[in-house]
Amino acid sequence: MEMAKGIPLITDGNYRLFWTGQGLSWLGSVMQSVAQGWLVWSLTGSPAHLALTAVMLSLPVLLFGVLGGVSADRFDRRTLLLVTQLSSIVPSLMLGVLAFRGAATTPVIMALAFFQGALNAFDVPARQALLAELVPRERLGQAVACNAVAFNATRLLGPAAAGCLIASCGAASCFFINAVSFLAGGATLFFVRVPHRSVEHPVRRELLSAADLRGGMRFVMMHREIALLLTSVLLVGLLAIPFVPLLPVFADSFAAGPRGLGTMSASLGGGSLLAALWLAATARLPQRRDDHLPAGMLLPLALLLFALSTNYLLSLVALFTAGAAVVIFLARVNCSLQQNCPDRLRGRVMGAYTLALLGAAPIGSLLVGAIAACTGAQFALILTSSTCAACLAVLRLGRRREGTAATPWGSTLVGSDCARDW
Repeated sequence: MEMAKGIPLITDGNYRLFWTGQGLSWLGSVMQSVAQGWLVWSLTGSPAHLALTAVMLSLPVLLFGVLGGVSADRFDRRTLLLVTQLSSIVPSLMLGVLAFRGAATTPVIMALAFFQGALNAFDVPARQALLAELVPRERLGQAVACNAVAFNATRLLGPAAAGCLIASCGAASCFFINAVSFLAGGATLFFVRVPHRSVEHPVRRELLSAADLRGGMRFVMMHREIALLLTSVLLVGLLAIPFVPLLPVFADSFAAGPRGLGTMSASLGGGSLLAALWLAATARLPQRRDDHLPAGMLLPLALLLFALSTNYLLSLVALFTAGAAVVIFLARVNCSLQQNCPDRLRGRVMGAYTLALLGAAPIGSLLVGAIAACTGAQFALILTSSTCAACLAVLRLGRRREGTAATPWGSTLVGSDCARDW
């Protein structure tokens, strides 16, 4: 498919406004993530504390992710996003003030990370589900790809900018910039319209009910293909993605300093950005039920190479490859979920996706941190990445043996009675 068919969604003024606002918000968040990791490492010098800080950011998603998905189905998604964006100013601003005054401590950093994580538990499902209200259903694939471009552009620019700012102005500057970015992201939402809100998603003001929770969980568990997608995401979220908090340890092993950490993070983001641009250019939708698994398997293999490498440049190449693989994997999963779930359940399905991806991170981070504390970061990454690759290979082999891998998407999807029951 030609480039012109992949990117024109950006020419839609309403979507472009949303895209710009969330891009600014993501940029600030990436910068804060790098600065927060460096600050914790500077205070403690402990891989376990790095992992625990990541746990505190992700744990609320595990605790509240399902509730966040139900909220995205029950309430106005744009308003919910506006509340989470403006509320996120508070922890960033507090952390900036404490870091500037030299009063930041590891427990306080972790507490503020938990606060931000609680907001993310409601923000992410609403943001994912809102896409279907901004663009026509047939262009959801383009919207997912364009979102990936924005997110991964920030992952490329953010770490490099954060590394330079940390070295020249201190970590506090990154926290203040993040607070401003949340303000900008919230401001754009005031002007975003939702022209494609489905009649399946009426805005309701009643209290959340247990039936809402049960309905979404029952649908996700009984829909075989969605369950497969979420299982693969769970494996990646549990065993592959938790390596990111350990990057300062690897940067330190190469004596690379904060700029080297920024370069390593930027390599990861660079691979992600190029992969996202490729997806946006082709606007290729998943054609097979296991279309996401090859990219999912490439991610842990690239991380295994990174863990084994003693050459800084080779490590950057491995991170670049890992970044590309994770974007292709997650974009294909996201697109398949978005294209094939009813709108009245979209928030709950995306809440389950958020739970599988981000909610698994606390467990994965604790696992990686514990192994790293006992045996070193290198062995921890070797063990988790090889386990992830093996598990995904088993999933793919199982699909092949069932003889369903060649079945196109849509033949057993949510237009069936299975979906209408909830």
